[in-house]
Amino acid sequence: MKIQENISLGQYTTFQIGGPARFFCNVTTEDELAQAVKFGKKNRLRFFILGGGSNVLISDEGYPGLVIKIELKGVEYKKKGSAVIVSAAAGELWDELVASAVERGLYGIENLSAIPGTVGAAPVQNIGAYGMDVSSSVYKVRAFDRKTMKYVELSNEECCFAYRDSLFLQDRRRYIITRVDFKLTTKGKVNIKYKDVAAYFASRKPPMSEPTLSDVRDAVIDIRWNKLPDWKKWGTAGSFFKNPLVSGRKFKQLQKKYPGIVGYPEPDGRVKVALGWVLDNICEVKGLCHDGAAVYEKQALVIVAKPGAKAGEVVNLAKELMKRVKEKTGIQITGEVEWVN
Repeated sequence: MKIQENISLGQYTTFQIGGPARFFCNVTTEDELAQAVKFGKKNRLRFFILGGGSNVLISDEGYPGLVIKIELKGVEYKKKGSAVIVSAAAGELWDELVASAVERGLYGIENLSAIPGTVGAAPVQNIGAYGMDVSSSVYKVRAFDRKTMKYVELSNEECCFAYRDSLFLQDRRRYIITRVDFKLTTKGKVNIKYKDVAAYFASRKPPMSEPTLSDVRDAVIDIRWNKLPDWKKWGTAGSFFKNPLVSGRKFKQLQKKYPGIVGYPEPDGRVKVALGWVLDNICEVKGLCHDGAAVYEKQALVIVAKPGAKAGEVVNLAKELMKRVKEKTGIQITGEVEWVN
């Protein structure tokens, strides 16, 4: 393991924005990770754990502490009764894992296709899309506990998963994920209930009522790339904000004012509001620009950065969107992208 100094971070993020890290290292083994943490503690440095860089916005000034880039590799498949435990190292690319699972006929993560980033980042924000959250498939997580300086294995229940939330966000300074085990099955059933997915298969000629795993993966990829910008042309982190959860009463109030508003009922009685619809139809922000940052013309939830854009410009645009949503609906929205400074 080599500790480097003053390494530009923009090259490691999909926003392509970010100043230098005071200290930087790549870790490929659990021993190297422990060494890196010890170096940081010895020098009283702040830590930031970097995976695929697809859900972060790094300050133009950079990061004054130690950035540890996780590059542990390896995937194993083991049968457990009627299920298959897929054990994947944190540095593996998420979509490559999904593709491999689908090829092997394993159900459980197919709707999460085409999400950028690494396996280790998936449980942190409990990634989700098209009616599926990764928490439904996580069996256990292996992580380095910076408090005890030991490796621990946490069950699904111990991960405290919630909507775009987990123990790893709630106590982000404590755990560094090195491996995730997923419990998948060969005898599952595809989930095509989500509106966009259902519409996709209904529009086929002839309509597809019983799509395969591969069909669902292909559909999700098509839907995603028709909504999201080309990562090679634009700096972006995908959806910038979380869909807000409001009370059933609040949603009814919004429905009276905005009859077309889209929401998805939750088991606890709350409603998940489709923020993209709010931004597009109520706030009318699609295509809005703020210096080098802009709201993507095909999906109002996505902020894109033009070449040479600054982190501050993205932040200012995000604040403007938050302000408009608050003024129009009374909802305080929160970011899904992590702000690193």
